[in-house]
Formats: sequence, structure tokens, C-alpha cells
Amino acid sequence: MPEPNDAPLLAGQSASAPKIKGIFSSSEDIGHQTQYKQHWFAKEISPDTISLQPLDQDHLPAGPQVIKTRSDFLNGYLLEPELCYKLLTQRVMQGDFYRKQGLNQQAKDEYQNVLRIDEENIRANFGLGLTYLALNQLDKGKYVFECLVRLDESFKEEHKHLFNDFGIGLRKKMLYDEAIAFYARAAELSPGDEHIHVNMARALYEKNDVERAVEGLKKALEINPSLNEALIFLDFLKRRGYRPQSEEPQTFFPDA
Repeated sequence: MPEPNDAPLLAGQSASAPKIKGIFSSSEDIGHQTQYKQHWFAKEISPDTISLQPLDQDHLPAGPQVIKTRSDFLNGYLLEPELCYKLLTQRVMQGDFYRKQGLNQQAKDEYQNVLRIDEENIRANFGLGLTYLALNQLDKGKYVFECLVRLDESFKEEHKHLFNDFGIGLRKKMLYDEAIAFYARAAELSPGDEHIHVNMARALYEKNDVERAVEGLKKALEINPSLNEALIFLDFLKRRGYRPQSEEPQTFFPDA
């Protein structure tokens, strides 16, 4: 599944003007033909209002926030795309790499560095939640889960793999209700992805809700009748002696 284009330069684009979010700089003359450059993390909080958080020499948040009008901000601050990539996007990618290698402490450090600057960074939040689960810090993982499912963020189909991956991590820790909630959000984002329905069916089966698991497999096979994972799962249920209670799934069990 391809990685989303989650660069933090501009987010939540609309037909009128893009929302401002990222790292910017301002310059101030300090004499002797020298300029002092200050870096900021900027975030649009209303159509005409920008919140600015100063960053220190280590590019970490330092000092009180400053509020500017959009006009003043656009006139006085300059986007720093290279720094955005280095401090946010690249760190998230490094965290993803560490997590996939099982280097969970290193992954945690990278995600937390991103969130210290941009606490709403989507991929960093998901990555940190998965890292907590891998470290068996289940209370922290569940807290991240609760925050993410409450987000009013306008997620796109490209984010479905984040919900799917978190669902897998939650299922492996036997947090079945939480996993099912994440799979459901992934299915909302991409209703035509048959693999998400199979993953949900597995979580439902492990929760001992076999009837709903079969419904999930049915949805997957309606999308792709030759999906091997779903057919193997159904064959497994048949061999275990399962027979559907409702009429609709019986088409998959003609000998029931």
C-alpha cells in the first residue's frame, strides 16, 4: 500500500486558499549589515488568524505563541520547505523505518520530536501509538487510540493504511473493540478495499463474534470474489464446523 503524501507544508487545502501549517522564518536587522533569523512553527487557526510558536536553536518550541493576521503573516514570514522536510517529514519517515525494524525506542524518540513541534501531525501520532503497543505500554496506546478516533480531521483515502495498521496493532494486543473501530474508519475511507474487511473479520472472529466475521468476509468477496485470504478463512470456518445462523451468509455455505 503506497505511503501517503503527508508533507506538513500545507494542510487541509480548500478551493479558496490553503490552510497554513509548517515551519517559517522571520528576519530582523541587528546592525552591521547582519540579520537575525528566527524560525517558527505556524498554524492557521481561523481564516484570518495565524498562530506562531517560536523555535529555539535546537528547533524545539520555546516561548509564548504569537498571533498574526493572515496579511501580516504573509508579508513578514517566509516558508522554509527544506527545514519542514528535515524536522517533520524526514523524522516521521525515520520513525516509520525504526518501527518496522523493531527499534521501538528509537522510533518513539523520532515521533516525539515531531510532536513537540507539530502536535497534530497525523503520521507521527499514529506511529507513536503503534510504538506504545509494540512496547506493551497499552494504557498509553489506548490513550492515543481514544484521541485519534475523536479527531475531526478530514482524513482522506490515502490515510486508510494508518487506520488499518493501528487496527492490526490493537488486534495483536487483544484490544478487539478498539481494533474493530479502526478497521471501520479505514473502511469508511476506502469502502472498496477488500483486505480491510478481511482484517476486520479476523478481529471479530478472535472476539468470538463469528457471525459478524462472516459478514465481513462476505463484503470482501463481494468486492473481489477470488480473494484468496477470504476464501481460506471461510474454508477454515467450515472445517471448524461453523454454520451460519442468519440466512444471508448461507450462500457461502451451500452444504450447511
